[in-house]
Amino acid sequence: MEKKLHPSPLLILDLDERIDSKALRAEIDRCYSYIGAPVIRTHAPETIATVEGTQVEADNQAPVRNVMRLNINNLGTHRYLDSSAEGADALWNDILLHWLYNQIHKLDNQMKIYNLRQREEGADPLMFEWLEINLENGKLIARIKLDSASGVSPEVCTNLDALRAALNAGALGEEVVSVSMPSATSLEEQARMGMAAKAAREAEAAAEAERIAAEKQAQADVAEAQADALFLESPQLVEQAAKKQAAQREAQDPVLKARVEADLARPENEMTAEEIVAKRIAEEAELHEKMEARYTLPEADYELEFSQWTIHYADGTERDFDSLTNAFVA
Repeated sequence: MEKKLHPSPLLILDLDERIDSKALRAEIDRCYSYIGAPVIRTHAPETIATVEGTQVEADNQAPVRNVMRLNINNLGTHRYLDSSAEGADALWNDILLHWLYNQIHKLDNQMKIYNLRQREEGADPLMFEWLEINLENGKLIARIKLDSASGVSPEVCTNLDALRAALNAGALGEEVVSVSMPSATSLEEQARMGMAAKAAREAEAAAEAERIAAEKQAQADVAEAQADALFLESPQLVEQAAKKQAAQREAQDPVLKARVEADLARPENEMTAEEIVAKRIAEEAELHEKMEARYTLPEADYELEFSQWTIHYADGTERDFDSLTNAFVA
């Protein structure tokens, strides 16, 4: 019986040399050990031409661009991209697709957890721009653009499956060396539409928050007017109502009652029980918002779509391809 194959990952993090440090490497090793100890490499920032135009030098003002590379090890010389190879379809469909899904899910989760921890520590996040998957020992590189939160859904495996199918159908042409998902043109359009949608969502959320605040203020104004009117009629009734409300709150929350009593007993205190309760509620609401902001995993500005690709060929040329129509983009 043939031994079942078990692919293993080799993770390579290609970092901008300007952010490299022993502390960063130690934190990466600690965080990514769940997946496997990554290999860390560095590269110089983007270059710019000198005034003479004959030399180039590093542009230290260029944005930091980090790349994550996933190599598939432990498969020996087994082929899986070409469907005509013996056992290729079974290896791809039954083993590799599931393995890639799990690995991409782990990487997506780990990148977000790492940056969440960085945020908790008040440190800079470690953002990656691309995930490059090395297929069949370098025969094909699949470059997947990461979103603004440095994440990617494992559902992108559907696109990897479509890529293999297009290769086998001969739809991509000869001597394909790598494929970028999505294409630069598609990415630019998605960014334009995605950021516009984000701005609309934020404006809608702000308007809703303003509406709720105005509604609460209106209710408070009505309650205050009613209390003023009631006070003019009978100050004793107002005092009784306030005591009743305070007693109800204290009965519902003994911890709050204890805190209020402690605050009232302080010599420097100048607030009433009602004012103390209101202050406590506001403080707890603010703390809740801070905790949510600190411990909630980061979300992308918009979700990326990967149906349009850029095909890179061995001679240095490239063409855009639409996987939905299975045809090149004119």
